[in-house]
Amino acid sequence: MDSPVAMVSYSWRDDVAAELIHDELALRGFRVIHDRHSFTHGSRIPANMASAVDACDVFVAYLTPSSLYLDRPDDQPRPALVGELRPALRQRRENLRPGAVDTPVILALAHGLGDRNAAAEIIRRQTGEDIASLWITPLDQATPHITHHEAALVANSALRALTDRQPPAVPIDLFVATRGTKPPPRRLTIDGTRLLGGDRNPNRTTSWARFLGALHGVAAVLAPTITDHRITVDLRCHLSAAFATGRVFHQATRWLPAFTTRHGPIRPADTDLGSHLKGDFDHYNESGDLIVDIDLLGHDVADLTSQLAASLPRVGGRISLSRRVSGVDLSPAEIASSARWAANLIRKAHAALRPATIHLTQATPAAFAALLGHHLTALGANVTCYELDGARYTAALTIPHAAP
Repeated sequence: MDSPVAMVSYSWRDDVAAELIHDELALRGFRVIHDRHSFTHGSRIPANMASAVDACDVFVAYLTPSSLYLDRPDDQPRPALVGELRPALRQRRENLRPGAVDTPVILALAHGLGDRNAAAEIIRRQTGEDIASLWITPLDQATPHITHHEAALVANSALRALTDRQPPAVPIDLFVATRGTKPPPRRLTIDGTRLLGGDRNPNRTTSWARFLGALHGVAAVLAPTITDHRITVDLRCHLSAAFATGRVFHQATRWLPAFTTRHGPIRPADTDLGSHLKGDFDHYNESGDLIVDIDLLGHDVADLTSQLAASLPRVGGRISLSRRVSGVDLSPAEIASSARWAANLIRKAHAALRPATIHLTQATPAAFAALLGHHLTALGANVTCYELDGARYTAALTIPHAAP
């Protein structure tokens, strides 16, 4: 399944809303066309957007007084209305004839246009189309624009509409990206680079929560459409993202993942025999949080985690793991068995301590982090993953204990 294309049509006055919709669509596997973010400076944006209408699989129309030009005289330009919305509606209507493909999927969102009936009438006057059948989740009209949660529901609806039309081929080929620049438009790509990569890290905790929600959304949409739950996952992401990916696509929900590495695919091990890790559980107090640090790459994880531990209110115990022998790369089988061994040790520590939160720091291959998450399900504790921020660890992603 190649990454489908989604287009966001909106007024530049509604740029905050468009950003939210863009990011949630990208997190659900879409390659997003969003004028100034998709085309180079100086390019003919209206012409490019008109071409995008013809090419997109999903057309998201964020309809507001600005995007419908309700405050503009009739003789003034209306690019989003004339060049985007009307052509998309016309194209869909033409494709409803027998034998044609019903495309693009159009999702209509109304904000600031009154109640449902009033909004429908305003849109009909401006477009000449009755789009009552294209409404999706109603938006909260008391907010200044669409919210994170609403944008996520829109993105889930968009992905569900496509998978209902044509279930993806299996094994599903998934690419997870949160680091670096925008990934290539190939395979089904969960793209968090705008939120979590490069210099873009606004409100990091909120961004990580959105990423986790997107993983659950993708898994929930894909699972009912297929009978074979094999999935190959290529990870170009933070270790927190890798851990979360393994945690979401886990065995209890019938997923059978294989994580791609330069030494070949790595699948979950059936046994922890052959582990190349050393370390144990140090039980400090009868209660308190559990700290886990894992170093497979020869980094200063243990010392930096000790600094982190000093800042936590109450620590009940700690697991500090490293390789038995440093040097050569671990093989796929060694990584798989080591991840299962580490997960089993964490489970034993959790049973003894019953911590409210497990704090996880690691310097490991991404596939190891994903396999660790795959094995660590149904824990009665929150898991907080940390990322290195200069010379210290800072909390990035917290997976609630109630999450599957």
